[in-house]
Amino acid sequence: MTPDASAFSISAAALQGLADAESSASDDDVVRLGMIRNPNSQRNRARGTENVPQVDGIELIEITPRSADDLQEVVAAMSARDVRHLVIDGGDGTLREVMSALLPVYGTNLPTITLLAGGNANLTASDVGTPGHGAAALVSLMTSLATRRGGQRVRRRPIEVRWPDDSHAPVLGFYVGAAGFYRGWKLAVGTVRDRGFFHGAGVSMALAAAAWKALRGGSKNEWQAGMPMDVAIDHEPEAEGARFLFMATSLHHLYGTIWPFFDHGDRTLRWLDIDAAPPRFALALPALLRGKPTEWMRRSGAYRSGGADHIELRLESPLVIDGEAFTPGAYGVVELCSGPEIEFYTPDAAA
Repeated sequence: MTPDASAFSISAAALQGLADAESSASDDDVVRLGMIRNPNSQRNRARGTENVPQVDGIELIEITPRSADDLQEVVAAMSARDVRHLVIDGGDGTLREVMSALLPVYGTNLPTITLLAGGNANLTASDVGTPGHGAAALVSLMTSLATRRGGQRVRRRPIEVRWPDDSHAPVLGFYVGAAGFYRGWKLAVGTVRDRGFFHGAGVSMALAAAAWKALRGGSKNEWQAGMPMDVAIDHEPEAEGARFLFMATSLHHLYGTIWPFFDHGDRTLRWLDIDAAPPRFALALPALLRGKPTEWMRRSGAYRSGGADHIELRLESPLVIDGEAFTPGAYGVVELCSGPEIEFYTPDAAA
């Protein structure tokens, strides 16, 4: 568990009470808004959502799980109260844990989600939107829903990560990475965070540090030497060999102008696969960050990207899903496929 997803406190009696209680609102127009908050998310350590005023037309049901292991019970309690709109107060890791817990309870008919960006990177929020974080953001959301002021609604399909050997339950996330991505993640949660860089600055510093590590020493350093990994796109024969970097996302937007994917069309899974050692990497990096490969990069065959419905990875080292590292299991095989569609709602700024 990462700090973003580890400490979610609620008693069994409180859960049972939520599940058994009859709704206090008989008016069909009342919106039941379920809120799951991670108090250990980076931004939530300094402030919370206490003393939020009541808003007419909104029944706010807030549960703060004690740990990610409680999420299944929490989600079941929300479902029992017929909650169709969830507020996730946390970062990317919190969202990943909640989405993964929703699947066995709600099936493919998942509730609408509003994300209060309370984490460190908040990468998903940069694409699906957020009213901010803390009490002010929650009030803005409730006011928008109560007054029917519109707001923005986008639909995304998270990546469903599966372990064919059943060594881990399926995980729903929005970005997956391995090889150099895993090395970069270790930098981000270690050296960069220890030096006090968070949010956008932390991501920028992690990218800069990773690029420096990859460039220093040329093709003989361990970053450019890569890690063993086989990749099979849409059940085609596996591309074998060491990988410098593998990434996949189902988001449509990352930070600023950074978008390292190309040739994906409207396919759900956008992937990037770079051989080790990548030729002329220093020259390729600016084009990669914009998803605009040069002709020599395409001719080299080392820089590949596209869209897919199914990806199979065979690897020895961990892969990172929305800010947490997962082991590939005894057989080293992990599958990525398109998950169920989720609607994300963000209130208008004036709400």
